[in-house]
Amino acid sequence: MRHRKPSAIYGIVNRRMRFSRETLIMVALAIAAIWLVSSFAQEAFLSRDLERQAADLRQHNSALQAENRGYQRDIAASTSGAAAEEEARGGGYSKPKEKLYLIGDTPSPTPTRAAPSPVPASHKAAVRPTSHAGKQSEVQRLLGWLLRLALP
Repeated sequence: MRHRKPSAIYGIVNRRMRFSRETLIMVALAIAAIWLVSSFAQEAFLSRDLERQAADLRQHNSALQAENRGYQRDIAASTSGAAAEEEARGGGYSKPKEKLYLIGDTPSPTPTRAAPSPVPASHKAAVRPTSHAGKQSEVQRLLGWLLRLALP
């Protein structure tokens, strides 16, 4: 085989580049380093995703445990009879010798009245005073309570 001499035409060297042993080793090491870095990055991303999933599952488990504790309290209350008592109290029942207080909405303010006009003496006997300034009497309250018990 004939050896070629490098020639320079217009400043360009026309010579084949031969790879040396050191160059091949450097390329192989660079490829191995790229592979190691990419595998490390892949493991880091996978680990981060798994940690996020584990945190979500821990949070979900704690919510389920709280819900289970609530169910256990409900079961304990229903087996002890406390649920029936609570339901009865919600319906307006009370224990013997126990006072029952019903808390309702606040009453609307009463409108102010104008000064009463003078009533002639002949009409004074016909006018009856209102009992308790518009409040319900005991009989009306009792009838209202009985009506609430009878109607759901």
